[in-house]
Amino acid sequence: MNRRGFFWGALAVATGAAAGAWTRVAKATARLRPPGAKPGRAFDAACIRCFRCAEVCPPKAIRFDTSYSLNASDLPYLDAREQACVVCMKCTQACPTGALTPLPLDLGVVQKAVRMGTPVLDRKSCIPWRGEGVCRLCYYVCPYPDSAVALVGPQQAPVFDAKACIGCGLCEEACPRIAHAIHIVPLEEEKKA
Repeated sequence: MNRRGFFWGALAVATGAAAGAWTRVAKATARLRPPGAKPGRAFDAACIRCFRCAEVCPPKAIRFDTSYSLNASDLPYLDAREQACVVCMKCTQACPTGALTPLPLDLGVVQKAVRMGTPVLDRKSCIPWRGEGVCRLCYYVCPYPDSAVALVGPQQAPVFDAKACIGCGLCEEACPRIAHAIHIVPLEEEKKA
């Protein structure tokens, strides 16, 4: 093999590895979308990355994806562990393209129309489920207590109803760092599982 053949062969291997890495990044970055987001690729196509949703978000929960995936660059998302959605619906009102369906600040309407993700509780990590005390933080911060989350038993351990939960992530953010028992699974990840 001459130098030119070796060079082109090495370039092909490197390009294939980089493409594989970008694909893995795209698959690994399924994230919570803002409330009212259109499903699947319809959201990707409708969002013009104008940043208006992030500008009006009171807690600055909306962030933008800066991964090297060409099909997911600069899409708005939420990292519930760091800053959850406060269910104000201002982002849905600010969206100029309809990528986020405009919703009023009516908790009943929001509960029927919004589903960002599904709560997953790790009972082995949850303080009440481990029998190490009473916590109730997820219940107190939930906009839908007794509907999306209920407390059961003498330790008042949480039980989530995925159909009533909108996936705002307030429970994930409030869960004590020592437990980190709650995770909101984005709809994209849920469909893959």
